[in-house]
Amino acid sequence: MRVLHMASWHPNRVHSQLGNFVRRHIECLPDEVESTVLHAWPESRRSLRRREVEDMTAGAIRTLTALVPDRTPRRWRMERAYTRLCEQLQREEGIPDLIHLHVASEAALPAVHWSERWGVPLVVSENWTAYHSEHGRAFRGKDERAVRRALQAAQLHLPVSDHLGRAMRKFAPDAKQQVVPNVVGAAFTPPAHPRTHEGPLRLLHVSSLVDDHKNISGMLRALASAVAQGADVRMEVYGGAGEGGEAAAGYRQLAVDLGLADVVKFHGPAAPETVVEAMQTADAFVLFSRYENLPCVLLEAWSTGLPALATNVGGVGEHLGRHAELGVLLESEDEKGLTAAIGQWSDRKKRGEGPDEIAIAAYAAKRFTEQAVGSAIVAAYRSVLC
Repeated sequence: MRVLHMASWHPNRVHSQLGNFVRRHIECLPDEVESTVLHAWPESRRSLRRREVEDMTAGAIRTLTALVPDRTPRRWRMERAYTRLCEQLQREEGIPDLIHLHVASEAALPAVHWSERWGVPLVVSENWTAYHSEHGRAFRGKDERAVRRALQAAQLHLPVSDHLGRAMRKFAPDAKQQVVPNVVGAAFTPPAHPRTHEGPLRLLHVSSLVDDHKNISGMLRALASAVAQGADVRMEVYGGAGEGGEAAAGYRQLAVDLGLADVVKFHGPAAPETVVEAMQTADAFVLFSRYENLPCVLLEAWSTGLPALATNVGGVGEHLGRHAELGVLLESEDEKGLTAAIGQWSDRKKRGEGPDEIAIAAYAAKRFTEQAVGSAIVAAYRSVLC
């Protein structure tokens, strides 16, 4: 089975973490799938006068990345880059069996065009928060037209959550859908030894640290209230690149102002192995977001046996709240609720009560491992090829 992945978002030399969840979906596919990835991205460096194509092969996956001069008309340049990549692919590899569009942005209209030209099925995976206008996210006009065209042309949608799938149906009410969650890497496993019941409650937060999205300021205020009410707790915070990194100094000052100087430690961006170790030594993961789809970091925490205190946004409530062992489901902006949950979990640890790490990790392994997600995607491919 030969699959062409047209990825609007994908790691590249300009943004190394862009769409890393897309790459993980592609990498989890079994050997029976021959994957080629096409990706285009604008680059602003002045020395880039014309389109440059990087051709790299890692394992069995070939990736062609077109870097395009970042000047107007930007979208036209990006779409033309995808067209030229498809022409190159046809010359070198022939026509694929299926096109898998990842994120219906700049690659959307080219994916529709080549699906129709080659007469092959189109499948769309989505993880874009712009579908959720109720949380202040919205498409620009050109983006919305491309999204509508791609979703209506596709034989199958693969949203990462049912919540996102409902938002996608607004553009294509009759489309077939199959929820395929984000995938968790093999390194995220439970610790070799059970977590200790000694010492303060150890909380962990990992994110971009963008306040409008992750509500870091609200999380810190809730934590301060819990400490003031007697909770024995420490929190480790990782992340913060770009906008979130620029805000980190403000968070540190807020922590000092709230009396949390000895409670919260900000570490900055971390390598995956550092995040794994932090999850394996924490008692609970905190995600106080205002909006999400199905955040990878939450699935990674569960895969290590770590329960979560998280808000009911996006697809989070499709797991947390329905399965008690996974943690506590909170409403967005509910600082009092987070304060109470932190206090209750601090008391539980004082009593020597810990999470059911085995049950949490087993839940995650059944749904979010490379094998589980890869099998689900292949089943989706077969359903449109038969």
